[in-house]
Amino acid sequence: MAFTSFKSTDEVVKKYKIRIRSGPVLPPATDSPPFSPAFLAELEFNLTYLRPTRSELGAGEVLLFPILREVWKTYYESLCLFTHEALEYDDDLCGFPDYFVCRLSEYGRIVEVPYLLVAEARLDDFEKAWGQCLATMLAAAKLHGRSNIPIYGLVSNGWAWEFGVLLHDEFTRQLGGYTVSDPGSLAAHMHAVFRACRDQAVAYQPAAA
Repeated sequence: MAFTSFKSTDEVVKKYKIRIRSGPVLPPATDSPPFSPAFLAELEFNLTYLRPTRSELGAGEVLLFPILREVWKTYYESLCLFTHEALEYDDDLCGFPDYFVCRLSEYGRIVEVPYLLVAEARLDDFEKAWGQCLATMLAAAKLHGRSNIPIYGLVSNGWAWEFGVLLHDEFTRQLGGYTVSDPGSLAAHMHAVFRACRDQAVAYQPAAA
């Protein structure tokens, strides 16, 4: 059963007996660097002239990935950003997440187990995207082999961004999200997640054999 087979968070929660709750994921990083005026102007241009909602994949290419990449650039010395790379725990939790962030390996920029999974809400279907995102988060948690590592999730249609975290057997999904229309809040919350991932990467110790 690939990640894309899940249609909602309920499917994942029931199948894997995960508790689900609503609440904050992380406090915003209010001291984080804001999006630059040049970058915001580029997003405005994309929104105005590329019309990202016209296709299922347009939002990811025009808005989602550029925003994700812009935040990641602050942390590139500790973290790697990958798009559509394979992730597999078993036959039920496998596939190609839209995007994920992992630590920079001692061997270079190669795929490691993710700390952050990102799913595109294609055609604004956030519930389906969260089902698939939670499945990828669960696969990452199992691959880490440690229940005390928080695995973060982001779901976005490019315009609106929602946040979640999986820790132990509990999935917390933040009610409401942040949009490109409020770039300061969006940047502060995204940097909070990336900083948490960076801290995990810096503190990384291989699991005991």
